[in-house]
Amino acid sequence: MINQENTSQNGQGYLACVPHVPLVTVQGRQANRDFWEVYDERVREFKEFDPELVIVFGGDHYDGIHLNLMPQFVVGQIATALNDCGGYPGRLDIPRDVASAAAAHLVERDFDVATSYAMEVDHGFSNVLHHFLGELDAKPVLPVHINTIADPRPTFRRCRQIGAEIGRFARTLNKRVAFLGSGGLSHQTDFIFPQYDTAPTDVVRDYIVSGGKRGTLSREKWMADIGTGMDKLSGQLLDGSFHASWINEDWDKEFLTALTGGDLTVFDTWTDADVLKAAGYGGSEIRQWIAAVAAAQEFDDRSTLTVDFYSPNTTLAVGVGIVHAR
Repeated sequence: MINQENTSQNGQGYLACVPHVPLVTVQGRQANRDFWEVYDERVREFKEFDPELVIVFGGDHYDGIHLNLMPQFVVGQIATALNDCGGYPGRLDIPRDVASAAAAHLVERDFDVATSYAMEVDHGFSNVLHHFLGELDAKPVLPVHINTIADPRPTFRRCRQIGAEIGRFARTLNKRVAFLGSGGLSHQTDFIFPQYDTAPTDVVRDYIVSGGKRGTLSREKWMADIGTGMDKLSGQLLDGSFHASWINEDWDKEFLTALTGGDLTVFDTWTDADVLKAAGYGGSEIRQWIAAVAAAQEFDDRSTLTVDFYSPNTTLAVGVGIVHAR
């Protein structure tokens, strides 16, 4: 917990950054007991904290947002979660007054955010919300989408800045606010979620542009194929026949050290090209963590971040970390 005293300036806050990799759902908990023990402790604290609002920073994987229009930031006004691999379907309880005020606050401060009144989110949001909330509509939620899937992605500096501004907005609410950062550390995703110019076939390219509204690949088939691939990958990871060579332990630890060092401006000089080279396309998801931490720190600058868990040696095919603030 960040601040235990409710004041007239702002309420209490809580922060947790966790992975959303589909394999946490595909695999049984016994495969990674140490990870789940720490995760469950964060959930226990979250429920004890009992937030009045949850602000979650997540991303999409060509399920709800496609290349026909790829915004860098979206503040959801009305949203539904899809039934994708690793995700949990259902409607999010987004308080309209808070969501519209958040978007207006950002625009008035020169953040040209997009808004959506028909937002569809996938496991990049629903996986984390499910584990913390149970039912997706159990708590009021404000979803903030950050593009980490497609070129060009927002700078790490801009992710820090928008996170901090959302934290300032949250201060005006005088509520107990939980900030959740949803994503993995180093991992490779470009063979699953290609760029426009690297799509292996015209069929895949048509899908990632249109989301199944043209061409022969429907969204249902896209999501089903990913589910089949994840089941296969999980089996290979569990039986030891596949090793996720793309995990970069040194880079993961460098990132975690920088994230918890107290000065997020260190990320202002980080480049997309360097992160892609060192941590894979999945490593782009650190943007969600940077934004969430920036929001929590601006909400209460007394927050202290702790790395609760890190391992490059799980069966989840990502560098797995858990960070929280109290």
